[in-house]
Amino acid sequence: MLPSPVNKSCLEHVLRFIWESKKHVLYVGGGCLNSSDELRPFVELTRIIVASTLMGLGSFPGSDDLSLQMLGSYGNYYANYVVDKSDLLLAFGVRFDDHVIGKVEAFASRAKIVHIDIDPAELGKNKQPNLSICGDIKLILQGLNTILEDKYEKRNLDLDFSSWIHELNEQKTSHPLTFETFGDVIPPQYAIQLLEELIGGNAIITTGVGQHQMWAAQFYKYDKPRQWLTSGGQGAM
Repeated sequence: MLPSPVNKSCLEHVLRFIWESKKHVLYVGGGCLNSSDELRPFVELTRIIVASTLMGLGSFPGSDDLSLQMLGSYGNYYANYVVDKSDLLLAFGVRFDDHVIGKVEAFASRAKIVHIDIDPAELGKNKQPNLSICGDIKLILQGLNTILEDKYEKRNLDLDFSSWIHELNEQKTSHPLTFETFGDVIPPQYAIQLLEELIGGNAIITTGVGQHQMWAAQFYKYDKPRQWLTSGGQGAM
């Protein structure tokens, strides 16, 4: 079953949710890796905060101020905090995996949810959205960006989420991603951070499955798609 073309009124419905929200967050998965060029201007235009699944890392730059990096049971505190406090969750190219949402009824319980995915079987499967769209996220983002750019040109759009971004920054400062040190022993998390610093983030990182995989996801900032090559659940230890 191929997704149907998405009409403009449906896209405007998504944007209306954004304009009405005060605390919005974008939840991106592996389905956004081929849409990085469209995702970045969408974030710039909306000033939306971005959280990523394990498989979505790199679809939006991890070093960007609006990036939360990874959320879920292996994600960082502030990513999960922002999703919990949000009033609008835009889920793009994701499937609401158990490792991300935990208890279904508690996940983003305060938020309206927009779920966009190319697989119709995933829409409403684990979490019931307020609005679901079956479609190619690349084309949908192109359509959203066109409408947003037009609104800005006509000076008919004023999005100010500075207080929400300030709240995020406070959480990043109060609850940073940390690790323990043991005397002269080099922690693997530190080694991963130092590797990123030495090579300027210009590498393709690949892992097996296990604890080292989670450390590589948490402590290396992926700024481009396809920098992070790892199994999403099909690998053996």
